[in-house]
Amino acid sequence: MTVSIRWMAAVLLSSALAACASPSPRAPAAAPATPASPQLVHVTGSQIAVPVDPHTGRPQTAAPMQIVSQDDLRNTGYTDLGSALRELVPSLR
Repeated sequence: MTVSIRWMAAVLLSSALAACASPSPRAPAAAPATPASPQLVHVTGSQIAVPVDPHTGRPQTAAPMQIVSQDDLRNTGYTDLGSALRELVPSLR
């Protein structure tokens, strides 16, 4: 009986030593995120998916919408976005 207890103690001790000696699992280091400049941004006002026209790349919608490009914003001459949008979009005035 004492042989089986010693055998179980030896097995437990070796398991504990093996667990302590093994390296702990770590999550792989994530690469630093680099901001990519977007080519086209669609703001729909909700998170509901909108079908995109394959020819133009613009959203297909029955509701009237106005698309303001980066060039449109630059051509207003304003330095803040709010003023530029108020000039370009009549419903924001």
